[in-house]
Amino acid sequence: MSDNIEYKKTPNNGKPVAGIILLVVGAVLLFRQFDFFFFPGWLFGWYWFLILPGLYIGFKSNFQKQTWFILVLTGLVFMFKDAFNASSGVIWPVAFIIFGIWMIMRRNNKHDNNKWQQFSNDLKKPSPLGGPDPIVDYRVKEGFVEPVDTTGVNEDPLGSTIPPNIPYADDSLNATAIFGGVDKVILSKNFKGGDIVNIFGGTELDFTKADINGYVIIEITQVFGGTKLIVPPHWHVISDMASIFASVDDKRKHFTTAVNNDKVLVIKGVSIFAGVDIRSY
Repeated sequence: MSDNIEYKKTPNNGKPVAGIILLVVGAVLLFRQFDFFFFPGWLFGWYWFLILPGLYIGFKSNFQKQTWFILVLTGLVFMFKDAFNASSGVIWPVAFIIFGIWMIMRRNNKHDNNKWQQFSNDLKKPSPLGGPDPIVDYRVKEGFVEPVDTTGVNEDPLGSTIPPNIPYADDSLNATAIFGGVDKVILSKNFKGGDIVNIFGGTELDFTKADINGYVIIEITQVFGGTKLIVPPHWHVISDMASIFASVDDKRKHFTTAVNNDKVLVIKGVSIFAGVDIRSY
């Protein structure tokens, strides 16, 4: 498949943070070799491969993405388990409770921000008469029926009217699978991207009946899970995933369909002990 389109990544603002993390890790390892300080054995566990990338992603995205929280929380769970010899039956339920509370708070904050943004946009709209529109028009005579403007309103075969430019639920994606699975067919003709979160679960999305325009980004965060994407063969798919003990397998390489550079699907995020499978039928 030809990659004759250039995907412009956002500027990398996380280099100073990555440098600081490397300096701290190097200093700790050096002090440990010279026995300057006493560091417990659990401080050098494999879970730092989850915590450090999580912190890096958090600082880079100004802690707006949920990827950093999942990575750090998962790493801290294994760290506390080794440090305090805690039972998995206690640590994991507490971790799930913390993650659930965080997801609820994050969703409410998004909803409040969207309402405030909509309210701000409404305030910026100028009134045609320089003031608020009247609620009742007292100049209308009794028995007069004001004509209804149907410009821009389409009628369906059943006779009901459909307002124009109404966003559908499938235009954006928010799939979360925790110890379960999500199987969904996307029907939107103006898909705008979204988020996928898999924790010990899997998500399968079918885009064969959907359509996109320009660049569309899907952010995937998965730990011990998997994602399967079924996309049209003429879509251009770009993988920008960070995979740790995982893989991104594009099985569309054998297709000879011409790629439409106006329809670009960008897959971003972090995959740990999981995989992403891209197919076309």
